[in-house]
Amino acid sequence: MDSKEKDAILSKAKGHLSMVCLNISKDFEDMKNSLQKAEANFRSLPDEDRAVAVKLMKYNEKRIGELNHLTGSPYFVRCNIIFDGEKAERNLYFGKFGFEKDFIYSWVTPASSIRFENPGNVQYKRPDGTLQKGNLLRKDNFMIVGGEIKFLSSETIDNPRELIYQDYFSKRKTGFALPEIVAQMEKAQDQVIRANHIGPFLISGPAGSGKTTLALHRVAYLIQSPDLSDLYTGNSIIVFVQDNGTKNYFSQLLPELGINDVLITTFSEWAFPILDIKENYVVRYGNSESDKDAYEFQKLRAIKDVGSIPYEKNYVFSLLEKAYGPYFNESQKKLFSRQKSERILDRIDLTLLLKLYYGTNGSLGVVKDCYIEQKNGLYKKVRKMVPFEYSLAVIDEFQNYLPEQLRIIKKCINDRSQSVIYVGDMAQQVQLGTIKNWDDIGEKIADERKVILQKVYRNTKNIIQYIKNLGYAIEISEGLKDGKEVAEYVFSNKDDELNYINKIINESGNLRFGILAKDPDYLIDFKKAFLDNDSVHIMTMNEAQGVEFDVVFLVGINKDLFAISEELPDILVQEKKRINKDLLYVALTRAISELHILGKEKLGKLV
Repeated sequence: MDSKEKDAILSKAKGHLSMVCLNISKDFEDMKNSLQKAEANFRSLPDEDRAVAVKLMKYNEKRIGELNHLTGSPYFVRCNIIFDGEKAERNLYFGKFGFEKDFIYSWVTPASSIRFENPGNVQYKRPDGTLQKGNLLRKDNFMIVGGEIKFLSSETIDNPRELIYQDYFSKRKTGFALPEIVAQMEKAQDQVIRANHIGPFLISGPAGSGKTTLALHRVAYLIQSPDLSDLYTGNSIIVFVQDNGTKNYFSQLLPELGINDVLITTFSEWAFPILDIKENYVVRYGNSESDKDAYEFQKLRAIKDVGSIPYEKNYVFSLLEKAYGPYFNESQKKLFSRQKSERILDRIDLTLLLKLYYGTNGSLGVVKDCYIEQKNGLYKKVRKMVPFEYSLAVIDEFQNYLPEQLRIIKKCINDRSQSVIYVGDMAQQVQLGTIKNWDDIGEKIADERKVILQKVYRNTKNIIQYIKNLGYAIEISEGLKDGKEVAEYVFSNKDDELNYINKIINESGNLRFGILAKDPDYLIDFKKAFLDNDSVHIMTMNEAQGVEFDVVFLVGINKDLFAISEELPDILVQEKKRINKDLLYVALTRAISELHILGKEKLGKLV
């Protein structure tokens, strides 16, 4: 195809897009005006008409939100097709939501599965179970952002896929565009998304493989699919994330997929209201790394063997003391006394308390105001415990959860769906005592409900090659962009590291930077130095799991970085070695474009 033909295709596509955007904007304004009038007239309606009016207004609000999304990105695929039994060719467009006036259909419709097919004979299953067959003559893939075409390719029966146009756009991940997802998804993954909704589901893969994107895509399908939307309502779905940073990230992503009212929470945030307590929280408690390891090791032994101790919210530390007492040595008993005086609970404490709570109450939930109808027909307000009954739980980075935590979450899923989406990678475990295999929680996941992603899309080829050279089993995907070589410098002190980082940041322009270290204390000076720079994010390797930056600096690399006390039990030593290796992998894969490794040693000598 020559440049003249490409220009003609692009010009026609731009004209069509402009017309569609105008039509969507007009409908958007008309619906907003209609909603305003309905709200203004609501009070004047008779009581018997108000229920219908409320439903109509809620529909209009939902549709306004959908049209708002479509305004900037109305579709991502065009399919020219002749269906069997028809003579005329149809132009079908598929987008986040439907706009039938311009033949745009939602990606959850059965027909949208043809967008993954090559031109030629295609078929898809209709809602009634029959097969609809046809001849796909042409397929155009788009990336449309802000009402402008950023990418366009075209393919026909006679011509393979060819790039028509690609605009320059930043590689920085500033938002969540569904076209970007669809471009990376394969036909098999689309079939997985549409798989039966009942039962557990696993999406696993290395950092940067797109597993979170795929998981959210499946959630969007369950919510928007007409035959499932009554079961999978937004307010019946819970998403567990690792920390507040990931929570904020998900909060921005989900609405872009039309997912609203979903509870996004950490395990600790979820646990405190159930237990009806208000205490301080840390992930790990103790002095040195070795102390924390030994302390957690004994707590983990206790949680497996804890018997039936009645839960009492006013005596949580007494309950913990009773459970841990037989396992702690004198030093650990003193440490617990200090923890008690500071009113601090850690992840194992909360899990043990939830286990006791469930054993005492038979369910998990929160106390709410409820209205109970009395014999005289009047309603009385009472406070009672309302059990959780989620239609779906998404557990991000599942490999960092204790088996007991996962079992507790599963108890809150309703019997109609039994639906849990596990997202993560067993090779990225950064906490002690976490799940090792599915037998730990009695979960059986059928092979057809496992998506194992191998390709990495996020990092440059140079970064992936460096990680592979350190001995990690990681695939270098075809098409990965080239980037700068990984920079590794030996510095004698922290000031030299700071000076180097300042120099790189000043030369790099508008990017997101991450400064990561294993030891939180090592980061104190860095936090002071970049206190007023919003583009610089400083965190431990543990805290960085699930986030990403254009440029990453690993600082404080030294020969004792992964040292393990010889006084620890051998089983704990082996566990720590594995965790340290996984932790370093997590840190290395946070970098999208550039990776800088700074310290008194080179990593190759430590791994």
